[in-house]
Order: sequence, then structure tokens, then C-alpha cells
Amino acid sequence: MYQIREVELRNGSQYKKRLVIEFNDSKMQIVGEFLMADAPIIGGQILKDIDNVLEGKRDFIESSGNRTHLIIGPEYTKIEDLFDFVEEVSKYPTFDIKTKMLRELIIMWFAELNKK
Repeated sequence: MYQIREVELRNGSQYKKRLVIEFNDSKMQIVGEFLMADAPIIGGQILKDIDNVLEGKRDFIESSGNRTHLIIGPEYTKIEDLFDFVEEVSKYPTFDIKTKMLRELIIMWFAELNKK
């Protein structure tokens, strides 16, 4: 389904290691962008939002980060690329993912990040 690997980013003499996730299904690229760019910024709030929807406390919740916009529903979550209008940046198609699967991926990704 996906691979996680560590890459080294260089800028002159400075470098930084970073985890990346790549999905086997290219349609899921925006999910990877969400996990790498926005989930760490939003932090635990995204899991609280998902749980509130799954528990029926909210019908849906919208959330945005630096790269993605989510519409979290009880069955599916729509992940949209906020860079859709930017010419110089690679754009990823919108993807609908089962909300429970997204929750599992977020928990897994946070665990991977905490290993470092």
C-alpha cells in the first residue's frame, strides 16, 4: 500500500533528514502530502476532529493546512490540494479516502515520526 523512507535534504553545507511516505496507488499522492505537510502541524486536533465525526458528534468537519483541505465525513474524507491554482507547483488530484483508514494512517504516521 505504501513505503516509508528517509531522505536527506541539502542546502549548501546544511542538511536535514526527513521521512517521506509514498503510496503505491498514484491517486493517493495527496494523502501522502497531507500526512507529511499538514498532519504534523495540525497535530492531535485532526484525530479529535475525525473522532467527533465518527462518533456522530458532528456531521462533518472541514480542516485546512498549508497544502491540503479536508472535508471529514462519517464514511469518507475528501482531501483536496490547496496548490491547485499555483502554476509552478505539482498538483495532486482530489482523493476520497475512508475516514477510518485515514485515521489509521495518521496514527501510524505519528508513530513513525516519534521514532526519530
